[in-house]
Amino acid sequence: MNTSSNQPYHNSTMEISDPSSRPSANNGDNETWTKGEHQPRRCNDVFFGILFYVHLIGMAACAGVYAPQMFGEVVNIAVNNSFSFNNGGGGERDLLDSRSMSGRGNNELLTSRFMSWVIGATQQIFSSSSTAVLSKRVLQGNDANGPSFGKNNFDDLLLLLSISAIVACIISTLALTVMIRHARGMIIFALGFSIVASLIYTIGGLFVSPFAFLTGIIMVAFNAYFAYVAWGRMPFAACNLATATTAVKANLGLSFVAYSSLVSMFCWSAFWLVSAVPTLYITSGCDAQARACEKEANGLVVFLLLMSYYWTYQVIRNTVHVTVAGVVGTWWYVPTEAASFCSRSIGDSYFRSLTYSFGSICFGSLLVAVIESLVSMVRNLRESGDEGGVFLCIAECILLLLQGIVEYFNTWAFTYVGIYGYSFIEAGRNVVTLFKSRGWTTIITDSLAQSVLTLVSIGVGLITAIICLIVSYSRGMVFGDELGASSAAFFIGFTTGLVLTNTLLSLVSAAVNTVIVCYADAPLEFSLNHPRLSEHMYDGWAKAWPDEFRYQSSSSYR
Repeated sequence: MNTSSNQPYHNSTMEISDPSSRPSANNGDNETWTKGEHQPRRCNDVFFGILFYVHLIGMAACAGVYAPQMFGEVVNIAVNNSFSFNNGGGGERDLLDSRSMSGRGNNELLTSRFMSWVIGATQQIFSSSSTAVLSKRVLQGNDANGPSFGKNNFDDLLLLLSISAIVACIISTLALTVMIRHARGMIIFALGFSIVASLIYTIGGLFVSPFAFLTGIIMVAFNAYFAYVAWGRMPFAACNLATATTAVKANLGLSFVAYSSLVSMFCWSAFWLVSAVPTLYITSGCDAQARACEKEANGLVVFLLLMSYYWTYQVIRNTVHVTVAGVVGTWWYVPTEAASFCSRSIGDSYFRSLTYSFGSICFGSLLVAVIESLVSMVRNLRESGDEGGVFLCIAECILLLLQGIVEYFNTWAFTYVGIYGYSFIEAGRNVVTLFKSRGWTTIITDSLAQSVLTLVSIGVGLITAIICLIVSYSRGMVFGDELGASSAAFFIGFTTGLVLTNTLLSLVSAAVNTVIVCYADAPLEFSLNHPRLSEHMYDGWAKAWPDEFRYQSSSSYR
C-alpha cells in the first residue's frame, strides 16, 4: 500500500446506479457515493496524537514526583519496623511467619515488607480475587507441615507458562487452516456447543437452586432460538471467515504485531501502576503504616487516571486493528504485495498506523476511554452502597449502551482508516454512507463469525489447561497445597491459552470487518484478484441475504 507506482487503490468516483461499473444497491434510488481512495501520506487528526503524547508525559511526571515520596515513606517505615523487630520491640509484625524470618538480614526483611505493601496497594486498585490469592501465597512463610511458594514453585510456574504458550501458539495457528477449510462446520459446532453447554448448566441447576434451573432453561431457549435464526446466515459467515482467515494466513507475520501489543499492554499496565498508585497515595494523604488515608481520593484525579489507562489500552488495541485493515486491504487490491509471512505490506501498514493514522486512532480511542472511565466510576459508586443506587444503575446501563454504540462505530471507522488512510471523522462518515448506499445496515450486524472465534479461543484455553494439569501432576508440582496445585495449573494454562489464542484470532476478527468493507466498496477487484474466493463469497452472501444483496455473479466481471 504505497503511494508510489505500486499504489493499490484506484482513484475514481463510481455510481451504484451504473450496473456496468458497480452493482446496484437495494435502495431503489440513484444514489452516488465516492469510492474509497488511498489518501496521500499526511498526518491526520494531529491534535489528538499530540494530546496523547502530552498525557503520557503527564503520567511520567506524576511517577517522577509522587513515586519517590511514596516509596521513600514506605521504605522508612519498613526500616523502622525491621529495627524494632530485631531489637525485640513490639513493632508491626511482619507478614511472614517468624520461622521463615530466622537467618534473614535487614535488607531481605525490608524487601519483604516493601513488596507486601505494593502487592496490597495493587489489590486495592484492581480488587482482583485472583491477585489476592497469589499474593497471599507469595507472602506466606514456610510451615513445618506444608510447603511454601519458593524457588521451585517459581520454576514450575515458568515451565507451565512456557508449555501453555507453545501449545497455544501451535494449536491456534493450526486453527487458521481448519477455519479456511471447514468454516461452515465450525459455525455449526459453535451453535451446537452453546446449546449443549446451556443444557449442562440447566441440569446442574437442578442440584443448586430453582433460580439456577430457571436461568438454565432461559439460556437453552435463547441459544436454540439463536441457532434457528442464524442457521440461514451460515453461508455468509462461513465465506467471510474463510476469506479473512486466508488473508491473515497469507500474512502471518501480523501475529508479531498482535503479540507485541500484549507486551505493550503489560508494560503500560506496570507503568500506570507506578504512576497512578503513588499519585492517589500522596494526594489522598495515605499512611503506609496505618494502611489508611486522611481523605477520599479526588474524583477528578481518579477519572483522569482511569481515562489514561483506558485511552492507552484502546490505542494499543486499535493500532493492531488499523494495521490488519491495511494489510488485508493491500491483499484485496494488490495481492502480490501481501502474500508472504513478512510481506512488505505488514511493515508499511504498521508504520502508517504509528505515524500518519496515529492521530485518528487516538481520536476514536479517546471517545471510548472517556465512557469507560465514567462507567467504572459509576459502578464503583453503585457498589459502594451510597444513596441513589437505582439512578446509578440506570446511568451505568445508559453508559454501557453508549459505549457499545461508539465501539461499534469505531470498528468500521478504523477499518476504513486502515484501508485508505482517511481521518477518523471522514472515515466514519464514508463507511456509514457506503453501507447505507448498499442497503447493508442489517448485514453488518451479523456476529456469527465472532462467535466461532470466541469458541476457538475458549477451546484452546481448555486444551492448554488440561495439558498443564497433566504436567503439574506428573512432576508433583505444589502451589500452596494439593488443591492449589490443581487450580493454579488449570488457571495458568487456561488463561495463557485463552489470551494468546484470542490475540491471534483478533487478527481474523479485524480481517472479517475489512473483508465486508472491501466487498462493499470493491467487488470487481476481488473478483479479478481472488476469483475462487469471490465465487464462494457471492454464493454465500446471496443465500444468506437474498433481499439485501444485489451483486451480479462475480463470473460476470471476468
